[in-house]
This record gives sequence, structure tokens and C-alpha cells, in this order.
Amino acid sequence: MNTLRWIALTLTIGLGPFGAVAVAQLAPEIGYVHPAGGQVGSTVDVVLGGYDWTPDMQLFVHDSRVQIELLGPPSPVLITEPPYWFGAKARGYAWPLPREFRARLTIPADVEPGFVRWQVANANGVSPTGVLHLTRTPEVIEAPRRTTALELPDLPVIVSGQIRRIEEIDHYIIRPRHNGMVTVELLAHALTSPTNPMSLHGVLQVHDEQDQKVADCTASEGNDLTTSFRVEAGREYRISLHDLDFAGDRSYVYRLLIHPGPRVMAAYPAGGKRGERRMVEFVGRGIETGADALEAVTREITFPPGEANSSFEYVLETPQGPSRPYQFFLSDYPEHVGVQTISELPAAVTGRLDKPFQTDRYSVTMKQGEVWQINARSQTSGPALDLDLTIISPDGTEVASIDDVPGSTDPELLFTAPADGVYRVDISDRSSHSGHQAAAYRISFERPEEGFSLKLPESLSIPLGTTVKLPVAVTRRGSYQGPVPLQIEGLPSGVTTASNLVIPEMLNELVVELVCAPDVAVSASLARITAQAAGRDAKPLTSTKSLVMAITMQPRIKITPEGLDDVSKVRRGSTHLFPLNIQRTEGFDGEITLEMTAKQQRHRQGLASDEMIVPSSVTRVEYPIFVPEWMETTKTSRMILNGAIRVPDPQGNIRTLLQRMELRLGILPEGAILKLGSKPAEYSVPIGGQLSIPLTVSCLPEFREPIRIELVPQEFQQGLVSADSITLRQGESSASLTVSVADDPGLIGPQDLVFRATAYQEGKWLVKSETTVPIEVTPKAPATATTAR
Repeated sequence: MNTLRWIALTLTIGLGPFGAVAVAQLAPEIGYVHPAGGQVGSTVDVVLGGYDWTPDMQLFVHDSRVQIELLGPPSPVLITEPPYWFGAKARGYAWPLPREFRARLTIPADVEPGFVRWQVANANGVSPTGVLHLTRTPEVIEAPRRTTALELPDLPVIVSGQIRRIEEIDHYIIRPRHNGMVTVELLAHALTSPTNPMSLHGVLQVHDEQDQKVADCTASEGNDLTTSFRVEAGREYRISLHDLDFAGDRSYVYRLLIHPGPRVMAAYPAGGKRGERRMVEFVGRGIETGADALEAVTREITFPPGEANSSFEYVLETPQGPSRPYQFFLSDYPEHVGVQTISELPAAVTGRLDKPFQTDRYSVTMKQGEVWQINARSQTSGPALDLDLTIISPDGTEVASIDDVPGSTDPELLFTAPADGVYRVDISDRSSHSGHQAAAYRISFERPEEGFSLKLPESLSIPLGTTVKLPVAVTRRGSYQGPVPLQIEGLPSGVTTASNLVIPEMLNELVVELVCAPDVAVSASLARITAQAAGRDAKPLTSTKSLVMAITMQPRIKITPEGLDDVSKVRRGSTHLFPLNIQRTEGFDGEITLEMTAKQQRHRQGLASDEMIVPSSVTRVEYPIFVPEWMETTKTSRMILNGAIRVPDPQGNIRTLLQRMELRLGILPEGAILKLGSKPAEYSVPIGGQLSIPLTVSCLPEFREPIRIELVPQEFQQGLVSADSITLRQGESSASLTVSVADDPGLIGPQDLVFRATAYQEGKWLVKSETTVPIEVTPKAPATATTAR
């Protein structure tokens, strides 16, 4: 499950005594990218969804070969689209409100497929890391607001899509060219920003031409999923995808990877000794006969020699075609299968948890003082096992137990044997995904290599003209306990540090002081820290990490509701003015733009406001918020604002600073000012024809403004249905609109016509009501034949 962060932290790390550091700035956050990656060797236009972004963003990709370029200014803050949850569900989570930027993603041909990290920064701080997914497979981008199934080209193919609205279901059609198996992989959770607590929990189903279900799987635990199913050449198969709760949001981006051929789900052993030739048992769906069932085949494999690689990809040839590549570990020690006793280390064992709630137990001989790196890895292709590892000493005492390491469901342990003897090592699974012949894992016992690895925060904010502390830590491996010299490259211009940075001998931590001059340009950069030392026999030991550093400026405004945290009763379908007090500091006296902050609390059902400019020197304003007529009256809603100001940095560069409003604006909806309605009736019109729709208007007696009534065509009705608007004056309560329907067969069938009534209190504050009238559009009546005389 994603971590929920209600407050943007510009620096959050877990480095032992260094703890966590937070700077009170409204740092930007990455929401989503659509499409969420691209094919290597291509240039792709993408949309970046960002939370609390400003027009002056800087973008950084941690692989310098991959580039993202902004193509224009940001959109306004975007409200979550209808439909909305009502009732109990409406009290749940409110999705963050993004701004969207058009951008261009350029991926050179020499970049390896996989995930690439990226971040953004501005004068308020640095975002947490997002990811881009790069492949070599041809791609298709789902059209927005598509209402029909999208037919896909030849396999393999990747589909980039979004579940933008609640209740949305996306449909795709494939027509495989060959009999056999097809595999569909869903990537959604892996693409989600760590600051967005919600992501697509996919439900994936496949139906054949007879509407028989051939595959059905659910990512109920929030993980991504993979499924395989048998197909017949030339037949049509419909793939459907929706959220487990039928939720939806712009941030619900996904990538569907659809591949022909069977899928290897496990291999025994899951690793091989370099240069060794041995028999390997493969387990997968349809890998022997093509049946939609788990099958096993055995092949003799030669594992490549040499130390250049730590893994090896193997493609299993089957009667139904080649499988998806399976990745083996490579080692220089014995790789066992099915043993319970390990008398010599280093070694590895591939095991199988083929019974539910099974625990595998190994007897392992160790000597006192020996240090072993023990890793257990889930090796099943599909839902990963959640492994537990426990070590029992020769005297029966539990001496170590570990579940997960950060960012994984696999355990790792650096273990020092306290005595000579035979230890018991237990492996079990916490998930519900074991209990079959493909529930494979690999446990390895290795001598820790001499060396170290760096641990850094992923970002650092440096307030202008200050000194900040950057905690740097190393995790030492093997016997190396010597000093670790550090080099820092790519600091922001105007930021300096000492030139002789060294983590002392036997120690694992160093606090690096970074000094920012008070008169420099406010900017960010991707810095790189390298630790390098000489090990035994002068072998170079190196570790490099990168992080984004941003020079920031302090906020210069404070915004507070005049009623503090009061709740105001507001008529539904109307605009309410909320008084705000504004305080300027640091000598700032310029304009302020008020806008909705990205992360709202109890923000529901289309509550909205536009940007508002507060002129120079003004200290009190009334901020208009529109409350839709459908908002429930049984609960309060809240809105939080940002104040954005544009100020020059010491070098004259204009930067945008954001300050989040203190407290919230509370709203309790009550009865409407204005209501548009229609008489229940059955309406029918042929294509190319017209019909009259009678409408009624009711409003409060004291409301005397002119009311404009108009037809609002839905997106797919644009240019196909139309009507002239009319205006009702005081005392008028009914009207009829004549609707013209285009001569387009695509309109035939039931249609919903949306009508809107708008007026303005005091001539400027919006009051609005809508009603929907169902009609039936019919074919034209056949022409009457005439006989010549």
C-alpha cells in the first residue's frame, strides 16, 4: 500500500540517528504521467499531472540520456470529474487536484528497457521520485473518453490508458494470429507516485466471442497482476479493465503489456553456477501442450561463464512458440533444488511452497564468527510471495527473524553465527499466493563482498542564504572498515561545501554542511555523490548516488479565514463569498493569486473555485466558491487554498512561491436558490428532425435575476444536437426549447439531453441548475412511394 503523506516533506530519510527532517514549504509532488513511458528510440508527447506545481518547474531524469521537455504553461487546477460518490462512499478519500502540463519525452535507442526515476523542483522544494516505464514493444495510447472497445494491432503490444472517472471500464479487442497462450500484464501500482495514497486496483477480465469468460484476476492487495489464457487464431477476445471499487481518477494511469506465447512462472533451480550445464525444470501455463493449465517441462541449460552479469535471460521454446524471457540468477557456488541439508557454504537453494501455510526448514552448518549475507527471493511470475525468514541456533534459540526489507516483500539478513553448529533456517509465506507448483523461492547464503553502499535522502531543499546539513551514510560489507572519501558533483550554483569530505574509519555516517550564498539565483540541480576507496589488493570500491537539490525561498504571505475554522451554510447551486485575511511579510506588497491547494480534506462532489487575483496592498478579500446543486446536505465539505506570488530572486529571476492557507473553509450545503426541471414524458424524434422540450424553473421569491436556459450537448453530441437559448425574466417560470437533431445514424437510440439554467446574483455570482431529459432518436420514416400516371 502506498504511504499517505498529508504534508509535503522536502527531506524525509531513515538514516538511523539522522532521523527525518522537514522544512515548512509547500514542495511540488508528481501525480502521474500519461502515457507513463514509451518505446526506446522514440519521442512521445505526454501529459504530466503535478500537485502544487508552478509555471517555473525544473525537471530531472536520473538517467541523463532520457529527456522531458515542457511544451507550455500549466492548466488550471483540475477538479475531479463527475460522476461522484454519494452516501457512505462520499465520505472516503478525496483525490488530489492536479495541474497538467504538456511535455515531450525523448528516449534514445541505447537506453535499456525498464524503470527510470525522475523528479521536479521549484523555488518551494523538490518532489519525491516518480518513474517512467521504458520498453522495446510497440505502443498504443488509449483515446480519452472512448466509449467503444479499442481494437489492438498485432501482438505484442503495450496499451497506455487511464481510468479517469468512477464507474469507468476500458475495453480492448485482440485477434491473435496463432493458437496458444496469450499473457496480459497490468502495470499500475508500479507507476503510482509515492505521495498519492490511491492507485488503480485492477480487475482484469477476458471474454471470447461467445461472451464466455476465459480469464479473471484481481489486484485486491494493491499489487499489479499478470494472467495468461488460451486463444484460437483469428477469434476475437475482449479484454476489460476497471478498478476493484469502480473508482477512477486522472492519476489512475496504467500500462497493459499483451504478449503472445506461454508464460514461464517458475524454474527449478532459479539460479545457475556460471559455466555450468544442467537440467532445469520449468513450470508455467501451457508450456508443454498449450492447455490453459500449469504444466512442467525440463530442458538442459548452459549458464554463461564470466563475472560481467549477475543474471541471465532464457527464452523457453515450446510447441506454441517462445515464452516470455525468464531471468535466472548467476552465481559462483552450488545451486540446489529440494535439499534440506546444506553442509557447505556459500550455496543457494530453490524451494517450492506447494502447500498452503507450508514452512520449509533447512539445516545449515555454520562456524562461530562467520558472516553470511542471507537473501530470500520470491521467484514466481505472478503475485509475489511474502516471505518470512527465521534462524534457530543449535541450542534451539531463535537468533534472527525478518519479514520485509524496505520496498520489497523479500527478507534480507546480514547474519553472524554466534557459535559452531547446525542452524535451522525456516522459510514461510505470509501471502495467500503459495500452495501450487509455481510458488518458487530462492534462498542464498553468500559471503558479503568487501565494499559499501551509499544511503542518501532523495532530495534536499536549501533555503537561500543558509547552511543546511546533508546526512550521508554507508552500509559496509565484508571486512572493509577503512575511511570512505566522498566527492560531490553538480551542486546548485552558489552552493559550496568542504573539499575533503571523508567518512572516518570504522564509522558509517557523516553530516555534510552545504552553504548557500544569499545573492545567488534560485535554481535546482541533480547532484551526484560518489564514495570511493581502495580495498584489498588495491581493488577499487565505489558507490554512487544522485539526489535533486533545490535552493528555495521562504514564503512571504499568510492567509487565514476570517471565521477561522467556522462552517457556513451555503445554498446549493450558488456561489458563496468567504472572507479571508491576508498578511504580507518580508517587505512583499505585490499581487497574490488564490487557488485551490492540491491535497484537500473532505473536498467532495465537484466543489470548485476559480483563481482569484488579490491586488497589491489588499489585506482582506471575499473569496467565491461555487457549491454544485447535487452536493449532499447531510455532511460538511472543506476547501483549502494556496496563495501564489511572483517575486524576483537575488539575480532578478522571477520565481513563484506557494503558501498553503492556515485552517480550512467549511461548507454545509442547504436548499437551492434555483431549480430547473422538466415534465416526465416520453420524447421521440427521427434523425434530421426537431422536437420541443418543455422546461420549468422555480426559485426563491427574493431571487429576481434574469435566467438563461440552454442546451448543453455532451462531448459526443457536439455539432449533432443544438437548440437556441432563451432568457426568462422575473415572473416567468416555464419555457420550451426546440432541439434540432442532425441527420446522423450514430445518434439512433436513447440519448440524454442536458439543459442548464444560469443566473448571477448581484450580476456577477453564478447560480446554476441542470436537468437531464431522456429522449429516443429513431431512424427516418421511409419515404412514401408515388405511382406515375
